[in-house]
Amino acid sequence: MNSKTVHIIGAGPAGLVAAINLSKNGYEVIVHEMKEDVGMRFNGDFQGIDNWSSKEDAQQFLESIGVDINFRLKPYTNGIYIDSFAKKYKVNTSRPLFYLVERGTNKWSLDQGLKRQAIDAGVDIKWNSRLTKTPEGKVIIGTGPKAADAIAKGIVFNTTHKNYYVGFLDNDIAPQAYAYLLVNNGKATFATCFFKSFSKTQECFERALKRLHEVVDIDIINPKEFGGYINFFFSKTLTKDNRIYYVGENAGFQDALWGFGMRYAMQSGYLAARSIIEDTSYENLCKTYIKPKMEASLINRWMFARLGNKGYTVILNELAKKKDIIPDLQKRYNMSGLKKMDTITYC
Repeated sequence: MNSKTVHIIGAGPAGLVAAINLSKNGYEVIVHEMKEDVGMRFNGDFQGIDNWSSKEDAQQFLESIGVDINFRLKPYTNGIYIDSFAKKYKVNTSRPLFYLVERGTNKWSLDQGLKRQAIDAGVDIKWNSRLTKTPEGKVIIGTGPKAADAIAKGIVFNTTHKNYYVGFLDNDIAPQAYAYLLVNNGKATFATCFFKSFSKTQECFERALKRLHEVVDIDIINPKEFGGYINFFFSKTLTKDNRIYYVGENAGFQDALWGFGMRYAMQSGYLAARSIIEDTSYENLCKTYIKPKMEASLINRWMFARLGNKGYTVILNELAKKKDIIPDLQKRYNMSGLKKMDTITYC
């Protein structure tokens, strides 16, 4: 077998970013995807690539890992947050808080955009490919989450509402998590997330939808339900036999606080490709570029889970007073800064 042949199992963002970078560097790349297309885990729902955890803007980040913008990527600045008393808080940001992306099989989704880039780079994608054994040579495994540490339930729908986003912090509708509304160009996603009380999913979602109608004047046209889950953990083994590399949620790369881990997933795919190209340690690269932020997110998750509804109100009051919340959020993803922060932040 050609020593420059790499097999990638799973055509999610992590696997496709790895494939794009390897192919552009002269490797023969074969991606094995068990489904007939990319993005079939999703339903056209909107998610966010975070722009608050790093000083590097998300667009610059995507460029640095070899990804072109050929998919829906819309900046969202400022925003409205709502507490358990239905009180609204406006927060201010000096730059986009996040970049909205679409997930699924629609043309302008992140998944389809990465697929087009991979094919254009010469990647061979084998659809409906279920391998019975691991191929020889270098192999990257990015087959998605192994379990459900958090789940989401929501609807996607059409609307005449302007582009908009709202976040909800209320344990009665999103236990130890959050609910959100994202609107872009006549389409919208409303979802509630759970880090506990999974058995109450439908009950909480109905309360969340009621709250949405109470605080936002929005028309919901042709709603379709969807669900999803995420998995985050610290994998003890990121490589095996010096030839197998685990990326994305398969390796536990996820944001434990907010659950939007696309940035970590894509970065892990890039680092796996870089490790192969440069013959360097993938584990060391991950320890340098990803694990510190994951550790910070786990600390944030631990503290957030203890706030409760009264704590959410305190935090939102504090954030609403600030001219720019980005510096505070960046500190929360910096381990040294996290240790120095005043305890009032999560009182």
